[in-house]
Amino acid sequence: MTPRRAAVLAMQLPSGAQTWISCGYDNAWTLMEHLTAAVVDAIRAGNWQRTGDPKAKKPEPVKRPADLRDEDASATRNDTRAQAFLERQRRRQLETQEA
Repeated sequence: MTPRRAAVLAMQLPSGAQTWISCGYDNAWTLMEHLTAAVVDAIRAGNWQRTGDPKAKKPEPVKRPADLRDEDASATRNDTRAQAFLERQRRRQLETQEA
């Protein structure tokens, strides 16, 4: 089987397939799960609007699979940046000790 054929077959997997779930795409959820999340978001927004409290915090929408994937990528990117920063600091400290 060629890689192109495998990619075409993978793209035709139904929503909710384990492959979509492990990759973190929005297809990890079925249509029913997306509609349920939309209903929950609408109910939260409606309740927030009816509180009458101008200082009330706007409700957060339900996290979708793609949102979680993006958060993981952001966390990984931040960890990489932090490690690079620490390495620069170590090098800088070694340079000042040698001088």
